[in-house]
Amino acid sequence: MKTADLTLTEQQLDLMQTELGGSRDVETAAYVLFGVSRIAGDPFEHQPRLRLMVKEVLPVTGDEIKSADHVHISWSTERFVQLLARAEREGLQLGIAHSHPRGPARFSVQDDRNEAELVRLAQNRNGGRALLPSLLIAEGQFVAGRVWLSPDTVIDFSQARTVGGNWRIIFFAEEQVATDPALARQELALGANFNRLMRQLRVGVVGAGGTGSPLLQQLARMGVGRIAIFDPDHVEYSNLNRLYGATRNDAEQAVKKVDVARREIERMGLGTEMATFDNWIGAEECQDALKSMDLIFGCTDDHDGRLLLNRLAYYYLIPVIDIGLALRVSERHGISGLEADGRVTVLEPGSVCLVCRRVVNASIAAEEALRRNDPEEYEHRKAEAYVRGEGNPSPAVISFTTSVATMAVEELIQRVNQFRGASGAITNRVRKFNLVEDFRPGAKKEPCRICGSDRIHGVGDVQPFLGRTG
Repeated sequence: MKTADLTLTEQQLDLMQTELGGSRDVETAAYVLFGVSRIAGDPFEHQPRLRLMVKEVLPVTGDEIKSADHVHISWSTERFVQLLARAEREGLQLGIAHSHPRGPARFSVQDDRNEAELVRLAQNRNGGRALLPSLLIAEGQFVAGRVWLSPDTVIDFSQARTVGGNWRIIFFAEEQVATDPALARQELALGANFNRLMRQLRVGVVGAGGTGSPLLQQLARMGVGRIAIFDPDHVEYSNLNRLYGATRNDAEQAVKKVDVARREIERMGLGTEMATFDNWIGAEECQDALKSMDLIFGCTDDHDGRLLLNRLAYYYLIPVIDIGLALRVSERHGISGLEADGRVTVLEPGSVCLVCRRVVNASIAAEEALRRNDPEEYEHRKAEAYVRGEGNPSPAVISFTTSVATMAVEELIQRVNQFRGASGAITNRVRKFNLVEDFRPGAKKEPCRICGSDRIHGVGDVQPFLGRTG
């Protein structure tokens, strides 16, 4: 059975609740443009999933309204037809939102009739794949949502989630979640609602190595209900100083890192569902899984992978918490010393991307893609000095990899729980371990067309995937 959910920014939710929920005397309405993510198979339920992302909210104006009072609203559909043309041009879906100023907090029989006619009109104009999402504001609060697949078929949204600073999940279907004694102490600190949210989350972790393995340990023990793990690599001897759960035998047998992660989480017995992918995240088999996540942690030093996640965050409104760690051994005045910098960057609309922060290098990313897709040509170019060699192995210490993973988890807790206060979210934090200081570096150039323009924010499915040609 197909399921559906919704994503929007904090600002869009505030706009809808303010514009449509401000009156108790008359119903109000708005048109809403949506991006769409069609998922053939969710990695956990293995069922089709439809995700809608709000692109723009356009209130219905007074001159369009034919009549309205506290129990009904009627307006001209002329602008609806005009917006259908725009939606078709821009690869979007057109829907509506309206209010029930004095309740009820559910769609009415008249809503059913009106919306069935609107989806019929949309499909006659834009074709059979046109949808009609519908959102309901009752007594000033966003209380229900659904999407019409045809005049005869409608799916209720199971939930809506917000991105941008503070993250909320609005549950439309009340679900009983049993109290887990293993999380009782966490509940004392962060509340029962935090535990409930963790149990509902779908979290992706890209990279199950030095920073990924301590991160996975913490996520599972915090009660995250579903975790998808992406890593094409296997355990090597050099990983054993920082890879949680890995053994010498794993290195000897070249066990996959995702299999070690699965084994360790299963041993906890905390009920976490897992999906593992031993392929590079750009592979087609990973696309549906990535699109299904509510949140993704980037724990990879792969520039091309970071570029992909960088786009994913904005195209699909899926926040990405990117983790970086740099250890350098330097010598000053004949004395050898260690410099250790840990970085946590949150990618979502309203925040500056990794390209603009100069975290990723497009040239290195292109070389990585060449090595992955055409290793023979890569070796040829390396021999001719057209690409970089492998270089020396990077230093790695478990205390630092664990600490930077913890910084990322702290940011998740802040975005959901606001333990630092309502304005305590940190978009980009760098910890200089040797100085015992945290910094918040800004971007080093003007925002680019990925993070600086809302044209692609929430647009969802495009061809090629994420607009990437490589």
